[in-house]
Amino acid sequence: MGIRTVLLCMIILCFGSPAQAQGPLVFGYGGGSLSLASLKVLQEAYGRLGIKIGGRRLPAARSLEMAEEGSVDGEVNRIRAIEEDYPNLLRIDVPVNRLEGVILTCNGSLEHVSMETVRKLHLGIKIGNRYAEMLTDGMPDVVRLPHESKLMNLLLKGRLDALLVDRAWAEHEIAKPGMGCLRINEPPLVVVPLYHYLNRRHAALVPMITGELRAMRDSGEIDHILGAIRPH
Repeated sequence: MGIRTVLLCMIILCFGSPAQAQGPLVFGYGGGSLSLASLKVLQEAYGRLGIKIGGRRLPAARSLEMAEEGSVDGEVNRIRAIEEDYPNLLRIDVPVNRLEGVILTCNGSLEHVSMETVRKLHLGIKIGNRYAEMLTDGMPDVVRLPHESKLMNLLLKGRLDALLVDRAWAEHEIAKPGMGCLRINEPPLVVVPLYHYLNRRHAALVPMITGELRAMRDSGEIDHILGAIRPH
């Protein structure tokens, strides 16, 4: 009998099954294709523990606040650094996805993508995208808005030079009719692993879900799930 199985049996004997003890878990997420893919990974991992989970679509900053205060059970996927500001969130130390932050332009492209060139742009980022907030901290000409749709409107009107956004979201926008002006400038400005977070009240689940995700990573199943969802 494996260690993960022993741990699960001990918890069941003490408290009943996790699913019976606390009901379905609900995790905050942004609703884009990146977080939806990560949710698929988590549904498989928690399903192996007999736990049902779901996602609650929320604005990025509000989702973090609710996960911290326990209004939702955690976050589907976030960057590694958030636990510094949200001490009630426990990181599961196996990446469930990865984020590529790209520079999206309209009717033009960058010759070189670097922090030096990006610093000179009139740039838009979404509030709550922590990687973008951290990368642009101190930059003189950054517009920060809570909704990517409003940023896109400014870009299309020529009121912004570029957006710093997730590749998955950028590809989704480019695929829409009438968006032929959009260009993803390569290479990505940043590539960041994404981690699942649990509210501290679920600390007993940390070793169990860590074990399931580690097994899925080592077997290649996480990559298989993500590959089946990502656009080709």
